Amino acid sequence: MSSVVSRYLSPVYLLACLVCGGASAAGYLANGGLQLLALGIITLLILTNSVPTLSGPARQLLLIVAVVAGLLLLQLVPLPPAIWALLPGREEAARGYALVGTPPPWLPLSLAPERTIEVLLSLLPAVAMALLTFSSSGYGRLYSIYVAVVIAIASILFGVFQHIQGPDSPYYIYDITNRGGVVAFFANRNHLSTFLLSTLPFLAALAITPSRKADSEKKLGRRMISGCMVMFVVVGVVIVKSVAGWMLLAPVLIACLLIFQRGEQGKLSVGFVQATVVATILAVGLALFAPIQLNDLGDKVSGVGPHERNESISTTARAALDYLPFGSGAGSFRYVYPQYENAAEASSEYVNHAHDDYVEVFLEGGIPGVALVAWLVAWWLLRFRSVWRNNSAPGSFGRAAFVTLGVIFAHSVVDYPIRTAAIAAIAGMAAALLVAPEPKEAPASQFRRRKRRDADRSIMIGADPDKPRPIAADESPGPWPAGANI
Repeated sequence: MSSVVSRYLSPVYLLACLVCGGASAAGYLANGGLQLLALGIITLLILTNSVPTLSGPARQLLLIVAVVAGLLLLQLVPLPPAIWALLPGREEAARGYALVGTPPPWLPLSLAPERTIEVLLSLLPAVAMALLTFSSSGYGRLYSIYVAVVIAIASILFGVFQHIQGPDSPYYIYDITNRGGVVAFFANRNHLSTFLLSTLPFLAALAITPSRKADSEKKLGRRMISGCMVMFVVVGVVIVKSVAGWMLLAPVLIACLLIFQRGEQGKLSVGFVQATVVATILAVGLALFAPIQLNDLGDKVSGVGPHERNESISTTARAALDYLPFGSGAGSFRYVYPQYENAAEASSEYVNHAHDDYVEVFLEGGIPGVALVAWLVAWWLLRFRSVWRNNSAPGSFGRAAFVTLGVIFAHSVVDYPIRTAAIAAIAGMAAALLVAPEPKEAPASQFRRRKRRDADRSIMIGADPDKPRPIAADESPGPWPAGANI
């Protein structure tokens, strides 16, 4: 793959996803375009043999994605009536065919096959972004992170402009959205909050000085610029008014301090690690159970309050039990959920998601779906030691990617952020950064620094200056170390 493609294709595609992929259901034309573009990118990378040799964890990540796609395809396979009618939750449909005197046809496991196809296609942006990250040069990976940070800042400014214009502002991109609020390129304020939180760890990594011998003024300038951007994004998270975003802000900031400390000092503070774990548990618990509603805080735009959210989650869980062990089929939530709603409390508004992705996967994917989610989370947790302790880890950007995935996993307890192409692309990039091979091309300043350092050591011990050496335990890796998997 040419240097131009390896440098710029990844950030350009991420830019398209962040600007055009801010809705899960609305904006279907934009989502379709992003999926077609992703399919073209995947085909290009495969045909040009651009994906480098991957490590075991990287191959396992792609295997998880392949198994997910295989499960979705299995849900689309037509089954004979004798088998389909015996599946849990299909009794009423089978009786319907009997009442009208029509023999039941061969039907797939999914109760909404067209929606299942949509879910299958929605995997494409994340897969394309992961493969692009694997194939990109160090510049391409760095530029992608820059794109995420720039769009985060632009989203805050754009969202404030929307808010100033009022609920009738023509600058809201989607018809169904939090009008009067700060949503920017997203349809849902919570998803914007997820995106903003996901950029904070990368800003912490950018604040790290690449070399300990760097001039003190350069260090100060780097930290001041990164610190100002962090404060700006934090203010953005506050004004977006996502309760889950507020609850996750504290543990994310603590994790940012961990990333910075590990990169600058080469070691972690046990107290900081413990504080991060405790703060994350408390934040997720508060986001799920805290009796806080947006309207109580002066926001006149209606949102999903704790009562509605918890009712949705419990109702979905109850429905999921009736469809065990194989589920109702991906994307079938909006067809199944009304059958379990309390008719006395139902309104003209329909619930499009459970506001808990794990429970929704339990309903639609059954036990196989839950097992795949558990596999993915376990894969992420197993990266902890290699990312935070070993000097051969992916470096500061790998640690930032670990935290970013944690943000998405945590926010999915009370929402469905990864169902948007924008957050899916961020997740794909972060997952790939955790296990990506060392890029063939890295920023020139890094190579100049390495060459000078290795040459100095070769003079002292008579070593070959062109032979790469491992990073010493007392060296600060910074955002762009050798073997940093930028």
